[in-house]
Amino acid sequence: MVNTIANNKATPNLSGNIGKLLFVLSGVFLFIVCLTIFQDFLESKRNGYNFYFSESILFKTIWFLFIPILTVLYKKLKNETLNSYGKTAVFIVSPIVVHLLIFPFVAVAFSMLFYEGRYDLYKFYSYSLSHDLYKVVMVYATFVVGYKYFLKHTRDIYIGVSKPPLDTIVVNNGKENVVVKVEDITHITSDSPYITFHLKDIKYLHSETLKSICDKLDKNVFVRVHKSTVVNITKVRSFKSRLNGDYDLQLEDRELVRLSRTYAPDFKKRFSINHRVNL
Repeated sequence: MVNTIANNKATPNLSGNIGKLLFVLSGVFLFIVCLTIFQDFLESKRNGYNFYFSESILFKTIWFLFIPILTVLYKKLKNETLNSYGKTAVFIVSPIVVHLLIFPFVAVAFSMLFYEGRYDLYKFYSYSLSHDLYKVVMVYATFVVGYKYFLKHTRDIYIGVSKPPLDTIVVNNGKENVVVKVEDITHITSDSPYITFHLKDIKYLHSETLKSICDKLDKNVFVRVHKSTVVNITKVRSFKSRLNGDYDLQLEDRELVRLSRTYAPDFKKRFSINHRVNL
């Protein structure tokens, strides 16, 4: 059993802040729906045809899908590092595609329930592509880019300010409690539901997630190199390419650890800072 000596200072409730943001966005989207319905009314008067409120609001259903999809998107973003343009693009394009695919089915369902099924999938799909595509792109692109360059950065700053990294971990080794210096840990591996602390000559098993323990450690020192591995970058003596985008890291105890290509750019950046070399 491992007990961590943690700082008890409270961290800002960023989840609550995101909740407030989504609540505000709900109000904004509702206002946009009302505004566009009014726009339809004015358009009908200008062209001299009848205005049907129920039909107008049916085609605005697309706006009500933003909040649940943005909520899921935020939960996904919290567990990811947008360390490349390609990955950022995936997180922008994916909700756009999901939104545009879901909308016609939701709208048809409402049409069948309240409008005697007067509209089909093609009508809603073609309408959303011709009228709402740019709106959907703008909303999700703004949200993902805003998270990457503002919300995530702010979250990392708050965590760093309010919760200083751990210096020691108390390990309960049978009847003996041992204080282990965090700086002595060479790397940490995950094998759900446990993680393993690797020191030079010993290992300690701990029931905690890799993400949770990493939140308590210095992110400039303990760097993720694989989805299940974090290394103490000061213990890395060299790294060698596998010629497929991945690398082998050699630690000071001569153990080899794999560096995945996904995490290679961030690792190289932090390695050069810690060891003051140009890569």
